[in-house]
Amino acid sequence: MKQRKPFFYRLIQGTVRLLYRKYTVTEENPSETGGNIYISNHAQIHGPIGHQLYFPRAKKIWVIGEMCNRQEACDYSIKDFWPHKSRTTKWIYILFSKLVISWLAPYLFTHADTIPVYKDIRLRQTMNLTIDALERGEDVVIFPEHQVVYNRYINDFQEHFVDVAKRYTRRVGKNLQFYPVYTCPSLKKILIGQPITYDATHQPDEERIRIITHLQNEITRLGDSLPNHTIVPYANINKKKRPKSKEETL
Repeated sequence: MKQRKPFFYRLIQGTVRLLYRKYTVTEENPSETGGNIYISNHAQIHGPIGHQLYFPRAKKIWVIGEMCNRQEACDYSIKDFWPHKSRTTKWIYILFSKLVISWLAPYLFTHADTIPVYKDIRLRQTMNLTIDALERGEDVVIFPEHQVVYNRYINDFQEHFVDVAKRYTRRVGKNLQFYPVYTCPSLKKILIGQPITYDATHQPDEERIRIITHLQNEITRLGDSLPNHTIVPYANINKKKRPKSKEETL
């Protein structure tokens, strides 16, 4: 039986759901079973919130492990969330990180449908929790972008998330499917595109390139398929500077 969430968490989630208009989820090739991996653009905070509230099936969402730890959450948020803020306003975000994020983020991420992701010796724990969820038939949602821009829709991907598929095949004996997802906050849409299947007979570095290339191309295609809209990039930049999906015409 699924454990009931604490009252305070349910209160926050219910409040966010009331304020956060529902996303429409469109799947081009819906999976007949759970236990797949979904790769989405981050869209700042909108990707994780949209998928936590409106992803259509049981899921786990990868979150950076530092945000699940009260001692590390403040420093990580200052470094990763607000690097583009001006000197005149950055102090406000630093104060917000110290007073709010430092305790609220670990609380929320601990009780949400998440798997903490670590890049140290605890990576084994991340992989094991992920494969456990996939074996239970839960989907896993990953936001693998980092600071390097790829195109107008997405930043480049950290590549080693693909390696979970090799470990999954070794344990379960099946190949994982990766689904591309474009999260579009301005239109309140989540588009899920055509999947690609991991091939464990290939070299891991070759598979990383093949899988990531497909996912990035598909996410770009999904973004292009929508009407002209404001793109919410990975970087936390001013709303007035956010790009449009299509060039403005006179």
